[in-house]
Amino acid sequence: MEYKTNSPAETEALAQTLAATYQPPHVFCLTGDLGAGKTAFTRGLAKAYGFSGRVQSPTFTLMHVYEGDIPIHHFDLYRLGSDEELDDIGFDSYLGNGITVIEWPDAFWHRIEKATIVRIRHLGGDQRCLTVEEQ
Repeated sequence: MEYKTNSPAETEALAQTLAATYQPPHVFCLTGDLGAGKTAFTRGLAKAYGFSGRVQSPTFTLMHVYEGDIPIHHFDLYRLGSDEELDDIGFDSYLGNGITVIEWPDAFWHRIEKATIVRIRHLGGDQRCLTVEEQ
């Protein structure tokens, strides 16, 4: 499915709507350029699953946990280069527990069995195109 949004708020709202169709455990893989809207999408998921705090990109921490009605594990794998580094952060232990959101999954598709893939691309200004597919 393909969706278009015109602001970060619309991207969040779309994520909230989509979240209603997925129950835990579930994995969302987000792809897109820097600033495409991956964190905005994650904010919407977090709201949908009962988290009301601040959601931010885990670029330098590699992972954030958001404790809402359902735990959300938000990974940013951009800086990781090997399976050993992924193992060091306990990646596999989170996949079957709650909702897992993975930004920059490209180097680790072989470690993800089943996921909803959300590809986000800029259309200009605040407009985004989100393509949602099942792996």
